Amino acid sequence: VTGSSGARELVKEALERYGLSQLSAGQYALCDVIGRFQGPEKQWQTEGLRVLGDHEKPLLIQDLWKPREGFSRRLELRRRAEVEEMAAKDVDTTTAGQSWVWGRERDRDAPPEALPHQQLS
Repeated sequence: VTGSSGARELVKEALERYGLSQLSAGQYALCDVIGRFQGPEKQWQTEGLRVLGDHEKPLLIQDLWKPREGFSRRLELRRRAEVEEMAAKDVDTTTAGQSWVWGRERDRDAPPEALPHQQLS
């Protein structure tokens, strides 16, 4: 993985790494996630996420834009159906249509059943 690698390429690479078929790459999305580690156990708390376009360069994007102090940024592999459901429930009033989904992770009682979120770094 290099700075010139596209999001679709990283999805395929991650699927291969975790022993899943690359043929299912269209079912997954690479997400740019902002959050922070909280509590005594320092658990990750997602504050917002954005699905990256297939040809966006995730590592380049991470180098060019840093989150505000106290927050971190990471890449996560998620099922497209999950992020589409989250986006359908969210009304974006903060980012002027940049497709960020804010605060939905905090509202969930249980993680999604299928593939766990994978941090890619």
